[in-house]
Amino acid sequence: MQAKLIQLSRQQIQRHSYIFVIFAVAIFSAALIGIFTRPLAYSAFFWPANPVFLGLLIRFPRMRTASALWGAFSGYMIADLLTGNGLALAFILTMTNFVAVLSTISILVYIQNQFKYFKDGPQIIYPYIFALILGTLIGSTFAVNTIPYIPGTFMSKTQLLVDFTNWWSGEFLNAVIVLPLVLAFPKLIEIKHFFINKRSRSFNPFDALPFIAVILSMILTHSYYGPGALLYPLATLVWAASIYSLFNIAIINSFVCLTLYHSVSYLYLYDTTNSFLKEITSIRIGLAILGLATIVLCIISQNRKLLFKEIYYLANHDTLTDTMNRRSFIRLSEQRLTSKKYKEACFLMLDIDFFKKLNDNYGHHAGDIVLKKFADIVKENLRSEDLFCRHGGEEFVVLLSNVDKEEALMIAERIRVQLSETFIHIEQENPIKITVSMGVTHTYLPSRLELQQLINTADQALYRAKDSGRNCVVLA
Repeated sequence: MQAKLIQLSRQQIQRHSYIFVIFAVAIFSAALIGIFTRPLAYSAFFWPANPVFLGLLIRFPRMRTASALWGAFSGYMIADLLTGNGLALAFILTMTNFVAVLSTISILVYIQNQFKYFKDGPQIIYPYIFALILGTLIGSTFAVNTIPYIPGTFMSKTQLLVDFTNWWSGEFLNAVIVLPLVLAFPKLIEIKHFFINKRSRSFNPFDALPFIAVILSMILTHSYYGPGALLYPLATLVWAASIYSLFNIAIINSFVCLTLYHSVSYLYLYDTTNSFLKEITSIRIGLAILGLATIVLCIISQNRKLLFKEIYYLANHDTLTDTMNRRSFIRLSEQRLTSKKYKEACFLMLDIDFFKKLNDNYGHHAGDIVLKKFADIVKENLRSEDLFCRHGGEEFVVLLSNVDKEEALMIAERIRVQLSETFIHIEQENPIKITVSMGVTHTYLPSRLELQQLINTADQALYRAKDSGRNCVVLA
């Protein structure tokens, strides 16, 4: 018992050390990037540390531990101290960052727990926007009430409202630029899957057009800057958001916002006679709205695509067995029979023996369980390109492409044997076994027979299998 406790304690220490290092390194690196964009005696032009901190807490709930907070605290403090800030100012800046991030995550978690409406669909982004606005407002309020009173500060006591709006707009824009990247970053298994299937995917040049259009709009913005420069990329971002994945849009969005931020700040503001802080606040809010609109549009587009795929799948598949329905099977089979890619084909007609008797003895719910198990076993013995359809009731049909008679008979026999040896558990009843009768027909392509004639031929072979005592395979 004591050994187990010691082992458990070691595992906990390793886990918390791991979390501490991750947050410390991530925040330290992001903070250094922000500090290097800091003008002399002023706040940073770009501050990715807070969105990175927030994104890690949102994406990995199990890492919301004291070790994560200490890791982030260390990252903030070390970065500030190494780059010349005094201890007091570094501490207050770190606390300001903590207030903003922890306020945002607390508000977000509360909304998600209290309002189930925001769990899925396009509305899933609304709690993030609301929490970001409130969290950054709270952080900015803390900043203007503490930072101006610290020795060596860069913030004045005489223009708190201007500093407040400047701090808030910067925090909010940073979140819009960085947070989607952290939240939408692919999982490790998705990255592996991407590289494994990279060769099998064909590149469509037209897919690059929205990105090229975005680049051209950015060149236009840099060349012909002015008050309307923020709107130049709008149409191209709308186009890209309707085509690309959320992570790709997050990358494009970050690039556009940062480039516009730089171009408009250093070109347009060079000619303005108004206060830099007021103008930069306006630019930041405009960019944040542009970035948010693009992300929201992408989420809506992705949601619609997902719904369309689900509806299309349901329209073409049997919901009980997850096999193709007759309409979909006939459409795809006719394409196979006329395609030059396929030289021969085999049809398997399958019928579960004594299925009606099984329904009478055990009930229709038991029949549904048997149909699902039957379909699963058949799928295990088919290739991904084979077509498998529920033809009606307990009758199924399979199309094997580029398979000769001998191979088709081997596949059919393998299915028959596996089914006859499988026990099917029906809740409180004793396990049962089922058998299947099959008819097989073969044709070279292009075939002289129509699709329905080939199915009828396999069906006739199936009836001969039933007349022969069932639980067998008959070749037409």
